[in-house]
Amino acid sequence: MSTTFNVLRWSSLAAGVVYGVYHNQVLKSAGKEKEEQAEYAHKQKLIAEAKAEYAKLNAPAETKTEAIGSLNLDDPNIDFAKVILGAVEGLKN
Repeated sequence: MSTTFNVLRWSSLAAGVVYGVYHNQVLKSAGKEKEEQAEYAHKQKLIAEAKAEYAKLNAPAETKTEAIGSLNLDDPNIDFAKVILGAVEGLKN
């Protein structure tokens, strides 16, 4: 075999090894980044679930008493018993 052909063979082998190492590093980096993104998404999901659970457990109590400012005494369909009971309930709280 000629010397030029041997130089070409060994140069191709070296270039292939260098490319293989480089490509391996690129694939490892992409895999690590994808894993980090999956972990971040999982943490975000856990945070959203925790916020929903906290909101469910610590929901403000709803009061069904009417505000005095919204009371219309000229309304012909007014229920005075309901108004008085609501005012008494408001005083108790």
